[in-house]
Formats: sequence, C-alpha cells, structure tokens
Amino acid sequence: MFKFSSLSAPTQGYVDGIRVKGKSYLSILFGASVMLLLSSCAMGPDYQRPEIEVPAQYHDDLAQESQENLGLANWKAFYLDEDLQVLISHALAQNLDLETVRSRLIAARREVTVTDSALYPAFGINADAERSIDSAITNTDPEHGNEFTLDGTVSWELDVWGANRRRSEAEYANFLSAQEALNLAVISLISDVASRYYEWLDIEQRYLISLNTVEIRLKERDLARLRKQNGVISGLQVRQAEVEYQSAKVTLPDLDFERKAKANQLKILLGEFDYPLVLKTQQEITAYRQLFPTSFTVGVPSQMLSQRPDVKAAEQELIAANANVGVAKTAFFPQFTITGSYGTETDDLSSIFDSQGVTWSLLGGITAPIFNAGRIAAQYDISQEAFNQAHLNYRSTVLKAYFEVNDAMNSFRRSELAIEAQQELVEASKEYTRLATLRYRNGVSSSLDLMDAQRSLFSAELTLSQVKRDRLLSLITLYRSLGGGVLTQEELAQITDQENAD
Repeated sequence: MFKFSSLSAPTQGYVDGIRVKGKSYLSILFGASVMLLLSSCAMGPDYQRPEIEVPAQYHDDLAQESQENLGLANWKAFYLDEDLQVLISHALAQNLDLETVRSRLIAARREVTVTDSALYPAFGINADAERSIDSAITNTDPEHGNEFTLDGTVSWELDVWGANRRRSEAEYANFLSAQEALNLAVISLISDVASRYYEWLDIEQRYLISLNTVEIRLKERDLARLRKQNGVISGLQVRQAEVEYQSAKVTLPDLDFERKAKANQLKILLGEFDYPLVLKTQQEITAYRQLFPTSFTVGVPSQMLSQRPDVKAAEQELIAANANVGVAKTAFFPQFTITGSYGTETDDLSSIFDSQGVTWSLLGGITAPIFNAGRIAAQYDISQEAFNQAHLNYRSTVLKAYFEVNDAMNSFRRSELAIEAQQELVEASKEYTRLATLRYRNGVSSSLDLMDAQRSLFSAELTLSQVKRDRLLSLITLYRSLGGGVLTQEELAQITDQENAD
C-alpha cells in the first residue's frame, strides 16, 4: 500500500493581518468534482432474482387458486377457537424467545443507520489547551506560555467505487432478513401454541376416557366377585375381570404425566410460570369442525415465494451476498479521502471566539493497494463463494418449502379419511359392547366376549381422540407451511419504532 497527500508545500502569508496555511482552491475543487462524478457508479453485479421453475400446481387433493389462499388469512380468521385466540395473543405479547427476535430486528435497523453514515461527511470539534515554560538552563528569563485552539473538523471518504453503497445495500438486506426472521418466529410461535394446546386437550380427553373405563371395569370386577360368591361363575372369570381392570388402570400414570408435561410446554410458550388453562368439555372437543374455517384454498406454488418468511429471508441473504461481492471488488481500487479543519488559536482562553488567529487546512488523500500477498484477491473469491452458497441455500429453501406444503396437504387428506373410518369403528364398537353386555347379563355369552368388546371400544375411543388431534395438527401445519400468520406492515413498523417510543 502507498499513501500520499494531495496537499503540497503550504503557502504562507498574511490576509488582513491573519496568518493562514493553505493551497490552491482550484485544484482541490477540481479533484473533488471529478471524484463526485466517479461516485455515481458502483462496483459489482446488480442483483437479479434467480429463475426457479416451480411446478404450476401442488397435487390435486385440495382446491388450488391463484387469487386467495389459506396462507393470506390473518391468524384470527383461521384459528376460530376463542380460547386459543386468547392464548396466542398472550404468547405474542409475553413469549421470551419472540422478544429476543424483536430485539435483534431493532438492532438490525440501527445497523443500517450505522452503515449508511459512511455515505456522508463526518463533522466534529476539537479543542486543545497547552501551557508551557522554557527551560531555565537555556533561558535566563523563562516565561509561561498559553495556547488554546478550537477547531471544527470534517472528514469524508469519497465513495468513488460504490463500496459504501454496496455495504448499505447489504446491511439493508440483512435488516429485511431480520424482519422475515421475526415473521418466521411469529408463525412458529402461533403454530406451536395451537399445536401444544390441542395436544394437551387430546391427552386430557384420553385421560378422561381412561378414567371412565377404569370405573366401568372396577364395577365389572366387583360384580364378577359377587357372582362368584353366589356360585354363578368360576374364579378364572374373576381373574379375567381383574386383569381387564388393571390393564385400564395402568394407562393412567403415563397419561397423567403427559398431560402435565404438555401443559408445562404450553406455559413456556406463554412466558408464564403459572397460567390457568381452561379444559374444554367433551362436547366442545368433539365439535372440532367449528375450530377452523370449513372451506379454504391452498393457492399455487408460485405464491409461496412471496408468502413464506424463510424463502423471503433466504432471498435477502442472497441480495446481501451479491452486494458483498461488489464491496470486495472495490478493494482492488484506490480509496479517496478528504479531511479539513477550521478554527481559531489564541493565548487567552476568554478570547477564543474573538481571536484573530484563524487557522484552517484542507487535505486530500489517496490510498491504493500495490502488494498484499493475494489477500484482496482471496477475499474477492471468498465473497463469490459466499454468493454461490447463498444462491444454493435459496434454491434449497424453495425446494423444501414446496414439499412441506405437499406433505402438509397429504397429511390433511389422510387425517380426513382416517377420522371418518375411525368414527365408524367407534360406533360399531359401542354397538358390539352393548350387545355383548346384554348377552353376558342374560347368561348367553361368557365374560370373555364382554371383555373383548370393552377392550375394542376402549382402544377405538383412544385412537379416535388421537385421529381428531392429528387432523387439527395437520390443519395447523398446512397453515404454517403456506406462510400463514405473518405480521402486517403496521405491526412491523411498531416494533422497529419501539426503541424511539421508549
């Protein structure tokens, strides 16, 4: 590297009795004009969105239109359960992880301001005070001397090759990526609250089914003991009733642990140590179709590019990487700087603003690379590889997003078919149990037939609860995969302006 100053030997003289230091104004103004003209260009390629040919449709199981789709619906229009809406609103206000992401977004906005500041001159003020005395060895009559200086300073690195503008472009892309990270966190939080809530309700439902089954089998066991005392049945049948009772009872500890653990997971999302969760009745849980819209469309794959926050964040990372290539390229070229100062100098502090000792200076500098052992070239290659990696990550994100939507649609369709079949199985099991109970009490069939019927009904009811849960979760996953639940521009603006409001 070498550096030289555009300030030649300063001319000295007196202007109206004031001593000044300076140089030819014309050469400085001419050089500054040339640099400003050059600064209209910026090194590096301008960003262009990669061409990715996504399929025109998902599969044909759900309605697909290019206008409206489920992912564009506000979360309150999708989650119709009022109890769940209260939980989600509380989580959005109190969740600690989401608050951390909000803080990162505010910091990213401030980083844009810091980066943009390099585009403008920096002004400052410099004040010096000096008191000295000559040595008594060399001066028979030493005197104290005072010198006070007050200068205004300016410095500016001319953005001739567009390095600062490319940095600003990259930092703004990082800020937009942070916005999408917040949207992604919001979507994840909303879907996690909904998922944990319905999982908790499912476990509570299965726990109630198990409790009811245990009570029924306890009565069956007590009845079997009474019948044995009367000589109606053998001890083997009593043991069978005892086994069925204990088999139902043994499910309670695990379900009790699961329901408490799931409630704790939900409270973590809500940001509370103790939040009063409201348990729905069996009828409210059964009416699952009232919890979500009864009809919806999923849109087309091309809409996914503008709806999913992870895809949009990956594109902003690609934009930032593209801008950083331009920044790295400018390192091959000279850097131009202008510095200057203007102030007064006096030996009496009280007259610092009235002093006639005016001083000023104006300096232009150029710093250019000559030899750096390949460091700049290597950094440029690194920036290009970083762009390639961001490009591959963007394509990978789009590919994964497409198949996530496909999988969510498949899961939803499967749950629709499974719930119909399981409901029919429960109804058949109830009728089987009713008939087996009548036959057993009339002495027509053995207790084995009754126990087999009860066992089938118990298993079918537990499975039905899980299938209903799976349908709810599949809807939540589908909404999430389509990018549903993002913040509005007004909500984002409120977050980024939060620091100023505070």
